[in-house]
Amino acid sequence: MKGVQFDEVFTLDETAFASQDVDKIYGLIFLFKWQQEADPRPTVDAMDHGIFFAQQVIQNACATQAILSVLMNVESNKVDLGSHLKDFKEFTAALDPQMKGMAIENSEVVRVAHNSFRHQSSFEIVQEKDEKGDAFHFVGYVCHEGKVYELDGLKPGPILIGEVPAGTPWVETARQEIQRRIQTYEKKQAEKPDEGAELRFNLMSIVADRKLEVEQQMLREKYIKQRANVLLVSHDVEVELDGEDLDDDDAPADIPSFEDLSEKPLDEVKTLVATCTAKIAELQPSVAAEQKKREQWKKENNLRRHDLVPLALCALRHLARKKELMPAFEKGKAEHLKRVAEKNAAKAS
Repeated sequence: MKGVQFDEVFTLDETAFASQDVDKIYGLIFLFKWQQEADPRPTVDAMDHGIFFAQQVIQNACATQAILSVLMNVESNKVDLGSHLKDFKEFTAALDPQMKGMAIENSEVVRVAHNSFRHQSSFEIVQEKDEKGDAFHFVGYVCHEGKVYELDGLKPGPILIGEVPAGTPWVETARQEIQRRIQTYEKKQAEKPDEGAELRFNLMSIVADRKLEVEQQMLREKYIKQRANVLLVSHDVEVELDGEDLDDDDAPADIPSFEDLSEKPLDEVKTLVATCTAKIAELQPSVAAEQKKREQWKKENNLRRHDLVPLALCALRHLARKKELMPAFEKGKAEHLKRVAEKNAAKAS
């Protein structure tokens, strides 16, 4: 699919989404440590409320499930789901939440994408039966027809958080609910510190693809500039061409037509060219910054998909053969103790 990206949300105060275009926040993904506990909040019928909701019938897939739950509830005119997810949404439209969950389980496209991020390991680590790792869970938050819903695949249906107050962005209603949940965990830890209530959380927003948006803005300015330059050339005015030849048939419908431009004085058309040139130059750093982020994401994902343990073992073997393993170990240990001491000193001060 196209048109979305993920942003990490680093704070939950009133300024959490101040720097973002809230109209282009399609959903939130909240990560927390799952604990077996009663939840008195009632669920609603997904179909009655026009919500896509699937129960989670697969283990260790709650992240993928939460992402799909958000994406399937984004208005079709805002994102391009792509052929696979579009067909999946149409196929499952009349199914109940459990059957939707089973459809996700049996979707080869989803399964391949999900498994491509599976941790790669050359060794199988066998744990004792009573040793259990922390279980983390993902839930989604979306807005539909002025109401905010929590989408938790472990529940029988969506949970209606509440209506969005007039003049308030929907993410504010979701933010308050997430903050309430975190405060509940904090209170539980304060009351029973021995039980070790979980205080690690993560919140991500699914937003419009900024790189795509900026590129579209740049392309719009280029089409306007090209039309203005063509008009100037037709009046024997010398123009500086940038060598980029765009197909005018693909130009956005809302930009000035040749007829509109021909009614303007030539000086005004020249000013328009200069304005477009300045806007394009202004947008280029944003495209470069977004491209840099994507290169970093690609690098991180490549590392996730590779098992580096054999490389580490090979390096250790070579160091041992050269009698450099223990000196390197002692050096690393000394550096670690130094950093710990510096960190403790900073805390003390």
